[in-house]
Amino acid sequence: MALAQSFALGPILGRFAPGVSRRVWGLAAFVVVAIVAVLILPFFAPNDPFHSQFLHRLQPPGLDYPLGTDAMGRCVFSRLLYGARLTTLSALLVVALAAGFGSAVGCLTGMCGGFIDRVVMRFCEGVSVLPALAICMIISGVLGLGLQAVIIALAAVHWTDYARVMRNVVMVERGKTYVTAAEALGVPGHRIAMRHILPNIAAPLLTLGTYSLSWVILSFAGLSFLGLGVEPGTPEWGRMIAESRSHLREYPRLVLAPGLTIVGFVIAINMLGDVIGDRFRDTRASYFHPKD
Repeated sequence: MALAQSFALGPILGRFAPGVSRRVWGLAAFVVVAIVAVLILPFFAPNDPFHSQFLHRLQPPGLDYPLGTDAMGRCVFSRLLYGARLTTLSALLVVALAAGFGSAVGCLTGMCGGFIDRVVMRFCEGVSVLPALAICMIISGVLGLGLQAVIIALAAVHWTDYARVMRNVVMVERGKTYVTAAEALGVPGHRIAMRHILPNIAAPLLTLGTYSLSWVILSFAGLSFLGLGVEPGTPEWGRMIAESRSHLREYPRLVLAPGLTIVGFVIAINMLGDVIGDRFRDTRASYFHPKD
């Protein structure tokens, strides 16, 4: 329902920027609504997620604690709500950094071609064949414990995907008539890229960004579970699983609550990616087949 209402806002918002597709405006409105919903979730937390009450440790679910308490006496439900904001904002920041840098590199290589294109794409392919999570662990270990280290590590690994897709998209668009006409009229290359090519390639970038968001959330939780993410005590889903694994046999709900939250969150994001992919299927079909 929310997605349908967001697409209904597309024609209204499109009046303020006629050059932008109504579908893009609708998707942007839905993303903004979803982000705002996640940001306000902590305001509905019934308890302080950082406050420890040892007299109430390992309490079963009840009215005061909807999902019970953990080994430190903290409300599990409140920590899940706060963890949603932390995980979502961190994942969005990683995607924004990776998409911004990777898209710029891919657009540059796609427009220039030749030696620069071959060198950059071989480097991206070399990075892509390596296990991404292992590289993130190395970078996080070098930079030290903390949220900033995880964000930098994930963005440093993930930008190559955007560079490769962006390069393929730009090369496909460069062969179309409207780009050839702009080049014949003497329009500079940077203006062709910014004014003509970029507005027409939002579809594959939106689709890739949505799917990559789920990967970032899983990787972020995995690094936190391994002790390379946020600091101990921070309400983050992966850290919650790590802190509760010693109580898995006696109190499986402590692990199931954040685990099922991650699964549901990732499934919801992938479903959004399917919706975006279906709406842009016609324009996306040829973008993932590079031209030599």
